[in-house]
Amino acid sequence: MNSTHDRNYSKDSLNSLSKSASNSHITAGNREKTRTWIREQASKFIDSYSSTEDEPHPATNVITRLKLAIEKLPTAKCSEALLELRDILMESDISPFEVNYSGLIKALLSFLAESSGIYDREQRLRILLNVFANCPLDPTVSEILEINSTWMSALVAKLNGCVSQLEQFPVKVHDLPAGSGGRGGTSALKFFNTHQLKCNLQRHPDCTNLKMWKGGTVKIDPLALVQAIERYLVVRGYGRLKDKDSADSDDGDSDDDIDDTLIMISSTGMRHKLQFLIGNNVLPYNMTVYQAVRQYSNNGNDQSETDTDNETPLGNAGIWVQTHVIYYRPLKEEPSSSSKGSGSGSSSHSSRKGKGSSGKSTSRRKGDDLWNEGITPAIQSPLAPYLTTQLPETVTIQDASLEVLCLLRILNALNIYWTHLYPVVEHRHIIPPAEFMNSKIAAKASRQLQDPLVIMTGNLPNWLQQIASVCPFLFPFETRQLLFYATSFDRDRALQRLLDMSPELSSSDSQERVTPRLDRRKRTISREDILKQAEQVMQDLATSKALLEVQYENEVGTGLGPTLEFYALVSRELQKTNLELWNSSQSDGEYVHNPVGLFPIPVSRSAKVNQITRIKSKFRFLGKFMAKAVMDSRMHSIAGCWDRNTASH
Repeated sequence: MNSTHDRNYSKDSLNSLSKSASNSHITAGNREKTRTWIREQASKFIDSYSSTEDEPHPATNVITRLKLAIEKLPTAKCSEALLELRDILMESDISPFEVNYSGLIKALLSFLAESSGIYDREQRLRILLNVFANCPLDPTVSEILEINSTWMSALVAKLNGCVSQLEQFPVKVHDLPAGSGGRGGTSALKFFNTHQLKCNLQRHPDCTNLKMWKGGTVKIDPLALVQAIERYLVVRGYGRLKDKDSADSDDGDSDDDIDDTLIMISSTGMRHKLQFLIGNNVLPYNMTVYQAVRQYSNNGNDQSETDTDNETPLGNAGIWVQTHVIYYRPLKEEPSSSSKGSGSGSSSHSSRKGKGSSGKSTSRRKGDDLWNEGITPAIQSPLAPYLTTQLPETVTIQDASLEVLCLLRILNALNIYWTHLYPVVEHRHIIPPAEFMNSKIAAKASRQLQDPLVIMTGNLPNWLQQIASVCPFLFPFETRQLLFYATSFDRDRALQRLLDMSPELSSSDSQERVTPRLDRRKRTISREDILKQAEQVMQDLATSKALLEVQYENEVGTGLGPTLEFYALVSRELQKTNLELWNSSQSDGEYVHNPVGLFPIPVSRSAKVNQITRIKSKFRFLGKFMAKAVMDSRMHSIAGCWDRNTASH
């Protein structure tokens, strides 16, 4: 800033202050002198540069207007307050800083979400829509001719700017050292495939009814899940509880002949029997052992969730050299609701038996009020779950942006469900959903999900899963899909998807090639009566994580092509009219067509039991079929078929 005003402070005074402030032994007296000096310099700055004219500075004027609007918001003049806020957003260049620290966010949250207020909550929402979207205040209108999306877009954009300024979400991305040919990611993944963690499995000190592990140190694949350790112990008899009077003794147990290397062991369909701890921390079953050691072991020396530019990608040496203690103990089963409050085993048994007949019929009658009595249930507002002044309890992270995100979450729900406030009006969005995306947070998420080590070790930062769960609108679809595959399935599927997206990780060198350990199940299918055969296949593989591959009888082809065709053919079969599954806008034709999508056909009250059973069976199969397609990344084949058939009419 260039000026001829006398500042009355010199470089020497600034230097002396800097030296004084850097001194860790500043006395209380010196601190007070520092505060006094700062106040004096601030006063001189204001006197020198504040406008001496009668009218205040434009920026000060905007802040004053904003504060006055905030004061009016909880009153009967809330409409005027929102109009003033709208004018400020449209006419002035108010900064995210001014929005954040003016109290506007908290005031808007209270206005939109609090259950009590000068008007009822739904009317307050209509007032906001009236000011920011030109919607009427009257909920009984039958048609809204024109919605002005400009004002709502400006509000959402400003709030997104506030989020970008406030958020401090860390990104755990590693700059991997390049291996041969510059393949850093390949070398790192190869490292995890060729190194094991040394762990000492110990019975928990509070546990006396399980066998004590005497097999010595166990080498564990770092990418194995905690549940693999459980499988390893259970198959060797360590999940079986011992009776107090049992003659079993730990002295007689020996595991000298057991292989001491534990790799990824599939535990599909296994009911958990053991619980695992490092220190006092209970380990999630779907956490990798590497992540558990990094996060909970003293030897892991994990860093807190901050920016990790200097974090060692493969962990410090202690992780791979030292031995980590993992305790196991019986998993406490939750008592069943039927046995709660029973005085004795016999009474509990008789109580359950008594409930079997009367309780079941009572619940059926209660659930069939609409079917039997024609009593319609009360309409539940789709907006209600979002109208809160704080994000859901599932968000446990701390960040300065959470309050603004909560407000954006409300506005996003309002953008989707606003027609609930006008029951007769046809649904449409006020602004395009894409306007709620936050480019900064989306870029962080995308960068995070491209890191192979983070994906393979399951070491995603907590904020990513928590914020994506409650505020998915911040992220584009591709990013949400990547996160879904990284968190919902096994590590091998995550690796397979990573390799599909990043071909450079698939080294041509057989010594450095990293391949997922995915089991494959091949099935031979006849093209005749393919739906019935598909039902049998899904029944056989319902609990299997193996990758399904299909080939056809008397045909040479196998692998991806025939498998994708199988999913497409079965999808088409499920849309046949004679199955009587879907409500159709056509009265004829072999396949059901509906321009707005497929909806289950209503079942008559006089329908026979066999018919209802058949329909339920088909929908149950459809659920398994779709789940398998999602797991095996075959959805594009199914989606194309369903899109063509639902939109062709």
